[in-house]
Amino acid sequence: MTDEDLALTHLAAFGPGKGWSAGDFANYLADPTALVEGDASCFIVLRLAGPEAEILTVATHPDVQGQGRAQALLTHTLDHLRNVGVEDVFLDVSETNAAALHVYKKAGFEAFATRRAYYRDGSAAICMKAALSAASSA
Repeated sequence: MTDEDLALTHLAAFGPGKGWSAGDFANYLADPTALVEGDASCFIVLRLAGPEAEILTVATHPDVQGQGRAQALLTHTLDHLRNVGVEDVFLDVSETNAAALHVYKKAGFEAFATRRAYYRDGSAAICMKAALSAASSA
């Protein structure tokens, strides 16, 4: 999985003007606080910070969307994070991204705040959290 592969999938998944560049992905692949899970057709990019993690993006190429790959990858990734001591995982998702909201809720994420007009298209960001341990700050 190369930075170019990731950028192509991200562009296909999110569309022009919303996809990250190969340079962005090169930075994450080289960053020791970042974790890239999955493969070139379905992946998650996270940033780790002690007992917390933040999902920066999840992308599934349109050719393989609707097959449950993102859900399976998210479940696997959350299990891995739990096993390495991560207690809480955070993310922001557009209020207009119904498919992603469904995947996140099914994985145990709960909304805790809204950032109005957060995205370029004017949509709000739904801030979500999954508590992975009993030690979570709740």
